[in-house]
Amino acid sequence: MIHIRNHVILAPMAGVCNGKFCFEAAKAGAGMVILGGINFDAETIKAGFRIKHRGRSEFHIELKNLKDFISSEVAIAKKGGAPVAVNVRAATLEGLLRAGEIVQNSGADAFELNAHCRQPEITELGGGEALLFDFEKLKEWIEGLKGTLRIPLIIKWRANVVDDLTLVEHLDSVGVDVFHIDAMKHGYPEADLEIIRKISKSSKTFLIGNNSITSLDRALKMIKAGAKAVSVARYTISDPRLVGKLALEVEKALPK
Repeated sequence: MIHIRNHVILAPMAGVCNGKFCFEAAKAGAGMVILGGINFDAETIKAGFRIKHRGRSEFHIELKNLKDFISSEVAIAKKGGAPVAVNVRAATLEGLLRAGEIVQNSGADAFELNAHCRQPEITELGGGEALLFDFEKLKEWIEGLKGTLRIPLIIKWRANVVDDLTLVEHLDSVGVDVFHIDAMKHGYPEADLEIIRKISKSSKTFLIGNNSITSLDRALKMIKAGAKAVSVARYTISDPRLVGKLALEVEKALPK
């Protein structure tokens, strides 16, 4: 079971959502904050280095000790008073299970599996969005994680890439605790609320809706469509406190 303070969450953003940024968002009133995404195994770390060298430096962090780094970042973020999750990129089951151990021991409140990243250097390894195309592998990974995690497991993915309702059936069969859905629809400027409606009707799993949440109106529409919470990303880059501001507006607007 996931525990959040309110209906508005800080979504992970590579190169942005470090401990300090998450602390500021949490202190301002975010319901939960998500660190990362972070590469956790040798394969994704090397891929991040290659991505950096084609101009996307946010996908690579120079680290001496990953375990110490995660513990430090989680501790900083938790000082803001909100639950903290960590968004994990991995390309191997071994790397994923190691990530589970590191995240859990860091004091984080939830583990988020990244099935969302579209960078080819990650997907060609079978990580990120590539996981959506291999249900058996994804189920094996989740079962492995669920066997060791004592904190909730979130999975983040982009809608309209595969058959989302079939994916949800598979995820429900292995007991994922939270769906974090980027309700993107190609060629559509706002979130695909219809896919949120369909998933919320087909599954009782806690659903976080993401995509183009930049105002009270959009947040409320996502919640009305069936999301139990919304997550905010680019809207907050200039000021992480905007998450808290939106959270207060949403709580005031929702019926008590």
